[in-house]
Amino acid sequence: MISLRGISKRYQMGEEEVLALDGVDLDIGRNEYVALVGASGSGKSTLMNLIGCLDTPSSGRYLLNGRDTSTLRDTELAQVRNREIGFVFQSFHLLPRMSVLDNVAQPLVYRGVPRAERRRLAAEALERVGLGNRLGHRPNQLSGGQRQRVAVARALVGRPSLLLADEPTGNLDSRTSAEIMALFDELHHDGQTVLLVTHEPDIAAHCERIVRVSDGRVVEDAPNPGRKRGTH
Repeated sequence: MISLRGISKRYQMGEEEVLALDGVDLDIGRNEYVALVGASGSGKSTLMNLIGCLDTPSSGRYLLNGRDTSTLRDTELAQVRNREIGFVFQSFHLLPRMSVLDNVAQPLVYRGVPRAERRRLAAEALERVGLGNRLGHRPNQLSGGQRQRVAVARALVGRPSLLLADEPTGNLDSRTSAEIMALFDELHHDGQTVLLVTHEPDIAAHCERIVRVSDGRVVEDAPNPGRKRGTH
């Protein structure tokens, strides 16, 4: 589903050129559950941005579902992001004045989905993450864990081929983190492809495969024999 070949990314920082990624090769298949790990400055965030089509490589090829994203224009990349990838971020990114239901329905607005259909799909997604009884609430009426569940529902509402989660438990306490990881475990079990970006070993431990990045390169890519599963 994801195929990266010879991916490099250079940034100009004043007079200096920084090589953030250096010839990365990576394949991720459908329904895999992968942790992308590395220290701050390792290149994992740059790699996540490229996989999420939030940025483009300086060189190399990135195929998502057989489509070469390296050749796409900005408008085409935006379409790929909207249709193929569901994003979950550390800080939720919910709109405070909108209801939970309308927050979740938001990605479908950009697809031109009719309002009644948007609301039906959003309600289904919220039911899937255990918040079917909170449709009319505002984000500030929810706990941190519930807000992250709303963010997960919003990521899922468009039925993306890839769920991309960037430090999804970074703002949560350990008990709530365990609940959110149990949700990701469940989504993967149901067939969702999940790529989790984290620097926390206990979060990465939930994944079936761990890809470690250092100095802009993949230095380790191996199955996780000691995988732990979340429990509700």
